[in-house]
Amino acid sequence: MRRTKRRRSRATGLAALIALALVAVVAGCSSSPAAPMATSGAPSTPRATPEPPVVVDGVGLAILQNRPDYGKRVLELSVTNEGDEPITVTGARFESAQFVAAAEWAKSTEVPPGLTRYLPVQLPDPVCPAPDAPATLTITITAPDGSRRDVTAAPTDAFGVLPRIAGEDCLADAVAAIATVRLDDDLEVSGTGTDSVAHLKLVVEPAASAAAAEASGTLRLSDARFTILMAPTDGDVWPLDAEFSPGDPARDFVLDVTPARCDPHAVAEDKRGTFLPVEVSIADGPSGTVDIPSSDALRLALYDFIAAHCGYAPQ
Repeated sequence: MRRTKRRRSRATGLAALIALALVAVVAGCSSSPAAPMATSGAPSTPRATPEPPVVVDGVGLAILQNRPDYGKRVLELSVTNEGDEPITVTGARFESAQFVAAAEWAKSTEVPPGLTRYLPVQLPDPVCPAPDAPATLTITITAPDGSRRDVTAAPTDAFGVLPRIAGEDCLADAVAAIATVRLDDDLEVSGTGTDSVAHLKLVVEPAASAAAAEASGTLRLSDARFTILMAPTDGDVWPLDAEFSPGDPARDFVLDVTPARCDPHAVAEDKRGTFLPVEVSIADGPSGTVDIPSSDALRLALYDFIAAHCGYAPQ
């Protein structure tokens, strides 16, 4: 086997091309984010006619989450100017009982008549179980003379963002109380060209029994699922079939990976292809899919493996 080294020089010409293709991902406020898409177990397409934003004092308020925002736990605050004159938004505050604190946006952006701006905010840590209480969004509008007014409402959640996030957060929280589940940074590859196989290492590290007073139940890992970029070399899933309790020894699972597809644009446009979906359940607790992220080093190594396997790696 040859080891794909974990170092910055792994950013080959392919990785540089991918980085350029990904600059479209919104880092600040935007006027037209892509429609959000669901993770495993949720609908794969948004509603044909989503519920419009709630309108208060000439301003439409809503929330959504773009696919690249999932792993970063970023929420987009949608502000639509329903009036005839431009408005300047100089602050926003999103509050929900399912998070330990409010999420705030503290910049300035003009919203022309009839247009929408999307204000990204970092979500705080979750409260589990998630309380059943309405969320509120408050935006501050500053007039040219410096006067300010606040607009507050329960924002429209047309895509069911908050219930989905609550389920994901609390499942991840329950799993983490029993064990850390992660992908090893290093990637081993055997073979060359179309015969090459990547060996992805999934690591499970149960909590030490002395430090697991709050952990309860047994964590079961059923299997890992393919992604848009990664597929098992044999079958449709990687069987895991393992149980863990606090105090158990750590265990590694080596998953043999082949590219799920070879079109270069799938890599260039990738958003979640290097997140490994793992089916989990907890005795007398929640169950579902936990998406295990790749580190930057592992993500680039997987991109390079796919390029070499598929025959479009730079020479």
